[in-house]
Amino acid sequence: MLGALLIAHPELNDEAERIARDLLTAVSVEQITSEVETALRWISLDALAARAGRVRGRGYVHETEAAWELVDETMEPFRSDLDRRAALGLLDTASVLAVGIVAGVYRSRDPEEGSVLAYAGEDTPVDLASEFLDRAERLGVTIPDDAGESHWPAWPDLW
Repeated sequence: MLGALLIAHPELNDEAERIARDLLTAVSVEQITSEVETALRWISLDALAARAGRVRGRGYVHETEAAWELVDETMEPFRSDLDRRAALGLLDTASVLAVGIVAGVYRSRDPEEGSVLAYAGEDTPVDLASEFLDRAERLGVTIPDDAGESHWPAWPDLW
């Protein structure tokens, strides 16, 4: 629909591009932190139950493996978003995004017993955080020097 409007009114292309860029750069560490924390804490136990145990076509799937798959899938949109913003050259925004993602994982580091994140294993949060920091580095995204101390202080190995 937007494409049709821009075809009919090409004079709006510059303004549409500016608005799109503004939307892509409008992120805050706190917003992303909250989104990641919420996503990780609310992974459905029903989804875990459906994937763990005897699964047709896969055999027996341990609850830790099933939980890790669910956590990984939950984090996929954040991976894609980081990749997309870096690919667009929005490295400052990608940096904010990466810091927010790792901070959200950090806030989720002590999951409630019996949650999917707890089933995934006690090293899951630090493994996820490391993955995102490594990914940011590979993408050319610079993480501010003070980010670790400010947002994940109990993980000095990740500073």
